[in-house]
Amino acid sequence: MSWSLRRMTRYVAQCKYLEQLKQNDDLCSQAYRKGSYLMFSNGKPLLHFGDKSAGLTIKFTNFIDAQTHCGEDLACRSVLLGIDEETDDIPMFASPVTSGIESEIETGTKFADLRTATLGLPSYDASLVARGYSLLTWLETMKFCPSCATKLSRNVAGTMLSCGTCPKANHHYPVIHPVAITRVEDPTGKKVLLVRQPKHPAGMYTCIAGFIESGESVEKAVRREIAEEAGIVVGKVEYFDSQTWPLPQNSLMLACITRAMPGSTTLDIDKQELEDAKWFTKEEVLKSYKTILANPNLFRNNEGNEFIIPPSGTIAHSLLKNWIGL
Repeated sequence: MSWSLRRMTRYVAQCKYLEQLKQNDDLCSQAYRKGSYLMFSNGKPLLHFGDKSAGLTIKFTNFIDAQTHCGEDLACRSVLLGIDEETDDIPMFASPVTSGIESEIETGTKFADLRTATLGLPSYDASLVARGYSLLTWLETMKFCPSCATKLSRNVAGTMLSCGTCPKANHHYPVIHPVAITRVEDPTGKKVLLVRQPKHPAGMYTCIAGFIESGESVEKAVRREIAEEAGIVVGKVEYFDSQTWPLPQNSLMLACITRAMPGSTTLDIDKQELEDAKWFTKEEVLKSYKTILANPNLFRNNEGNEFIIPPSGTIAHSLLKNWIGL
């Protein structure tokens, strides 16, 4: 990654301004009028569906239009997403709409399901949708203090809740669920272990993944999950990348790479967790990659049960694409 001095200076300024908006309620209240708004209806973000070259984009709206669709109490119901990358100080917010506005939205836009948004948007936009959905859902469900049951109050940014009764630990923040997802190679690096669960689309195999438990390091969680589900032992664990993932809850996917230890390649599958697990060659994964590139509809209609890897937009797809050198 290479940034110009101007972009680096702007980025630092944006981060500092964003933190001020979270901490200063008066400043954040003033910023609402100049903000851009991503509207949600029943957990579905408003997107613009362009042609194949343009793809999906977030449909932002201004303060006046957002008030019309989301209510006069906009600042009490919205959450702060970030600062528009192309500006110095234009904040972005997510807001839940009032019911029954679907007929009023512009042609070419619609409230899309979260999976469509997460997989179809560019990574930066997908992260904004994930943040908006997670914060709005959190505020909807986290109403009372877990210690004393007092009704909680929010900051204007919608990123923190406070209890006015508890003398200590009276601030509450959204819970993030860390998940380790791992590309497991055989000792030679020529095969990769992929698994499938009954809920997966027909024919789809993916990388082993599991929640990181309290007190675990990422490396320990990776080794434990692979031993539990596949019955093999792995060696050194290396970090690859990360991805926020809002389904089914606010998760942070931590992608890793490891190899099975010599003599530990015979699978002992946990049938309560997995439907199947197999070792695949690079040629097989490459063929699957080309197949879904040519026919994305296989994720919805794969009557031949053809082997497919996870779709573009998932970090499992990135792990496998990297393995085959693309």
